[in-house]
Amino acid sequence: MKPIIYHTGFTPPPSMDIDGFEICYYPVLKVEYISSNTPQDISDFIQLDPIILIMSKNAVIGLDKWFAHFNLKSNFFSDTKFWTIGDRTHACLKYILGIQSFYPDEMTGRGVVRVLYKQNYSRILLISSHDPRQDFVEELSSRGINFFHFPVYKTYCEENLEFSSHFKNDESNYLIITSPSTLDGIMKNLFIPDLSKIKSRIISIGPTTSAAIRKKSGDVFLESKVQNINILYDHLGSFLVKHSK
Repeated sequence: MKPIIYHTGFTPPPSMDIDGFEICYYPVLKVEYISSNTPQDISDFIQLDPIILIMSKNAVIGLDKWFAHFNLKSNFFSDTKFWTIGDRTHACLKYILGIQSFYPDEMTGRGVVRVLYKQNYSRILLISSHDPRQDFVEELSSRGINFFHFPVYKTYCEENLEFSSHFKNDESNYLIITSPSTLDGIMKNLFIPDLSKIKSRIISIGPTTSAAIRKKSGDVFLESKVQNINILYDHLGSFLVKHSK
């Protein structure tokens, strides 16, 4: 039987084959696009000339739906500068709303905060989920960066009976974790309090997720050097073949 790569993130893995491995997609999260903010709420803050920081592709989609709900266009933000976390969020923002953005080389929330601080930006409009990570919020506060939180979606753990019934906790298998929220969904579906009993080798999308994995007593077998799932999969085949011998 082929070793299994369990992919549990929001979006399916890239359409590709990795020789000698079976890739199984079992999403453990779902998204609801919802916001209580009005255009006047946002317009008032925009007058203070902030940077707009978009945290994820889901935040881009949520913003697009917010625009549609209020019959607005992207020029609602006039000449305000947009920043994104990661090249995929950058590409999504450009594709869906036609908006160009800047993104730092270090594609993590902490990396963005460091660059904001170095460039003397002290005010941001934060477009994200309803529950941004506490460590990110604390990092903003420690750097003296004020923010107006503009939530446009909620994330929920989704019960995936296929995953919970088919998951084989074996050291020959691999578990790809693409966010701390995904980690919560995995533990809820497997009915485990932490990762201490997980034998399957854990692959993390980046340092923020790795920190969450270790906090839950998990061992990170591989951390992607770039926080991009396509790039991770591009290198995954050769890495697994090399380290499975």
